[in-house]
Amino acid sequence: MSSYASGYNQRNINLDGGGGGGLSASNQTFSVNSASVDTGYGNDSIVLRTGAAVNPAGAFTGGGIGNKSIFGVFGFNQLPMGSLSSLDYVWNNIVGPGGPFFIPPGGPSVQTPYVNIIVDFDPLGAGDIRILVTNDDSLAAPITASIGTYVNNGSNVLTYGWTNAQNVIIIGSGAGPGPGGVPPSVSVGPGTFDNSYSWAALVAANPAAVLVNAYPADGGLPAGAIMPAILLASGDSANVTRSGKRIQTFNVNGNNVLA
Repeated sequence: MSSYASGYNQRNINLDGGGGGGLSASNQTFSVNSASVDTGYGNDSIVLRTGAAVNPAGAFTGGGIGNKSIFGVFGFNQLPMGSLSSLDYVWNNIVGPGGPFFIPPGGPSVQTPYVNIIVDFDPLGAGDIRILVTNDDSLAAPITASIGTYVNNGSNVLTYGWTNAQNVIIIGSGAGPGPGGVPPSVSVGPGTFDNSYSWAALVAANPAAVLVNAYPADGGLPAGAIMPAILLASGDSANVTRSGKRIQTFNVNGNNVLA
């Protein structure tokens, strides 16, 4: 086991007093409004769940009135950006939209699980905290394909994955250069979600960049919360759709952070 994996496991202290199935010190819910991360299942799975309530603005940093389930993983703060090599998670649909890789396929959906990664690209200076996105299947097909892989086993058990050979979306960057002057490598338009950037190129151009626990002041995240560096989410700040997605495993660098 690598020193990176060992360092993570040392911090993964179970809080439920039992042999699994509960949130740990490295696994917490940051859900907003009518949403939750349900735990306690004997197989260590979790359920990302959102309701259909329309809420007053204020729970999100921005003006969002929607519902968003967010599962946060601690244990990666201040690790080099380049130390993150892979993510993958296995999930099945309980209720709500199944997305474009479901059988039969549905339309683009913010309910299908996706990952946010928080990175400080300038930790030795003034700081440049950005949110990066992988495995968002609600986007234009070339962008979705560049930021992950999506496999259905034929029975609607889906495995979404990402490696450091692929791209990420940078929230707020649009079609402009990302940190370190890195241009988008896939572009279908001018907006943030129309462009993706090579992870490897970002790491090479920003050698000091680190994963970070931070308050990014992002409109899609809870007001006032210091978020862990890796987030698995369902829904967004405008979502008012009932949904339940069961996450069977969630591997970071090959280690299941749910176990």
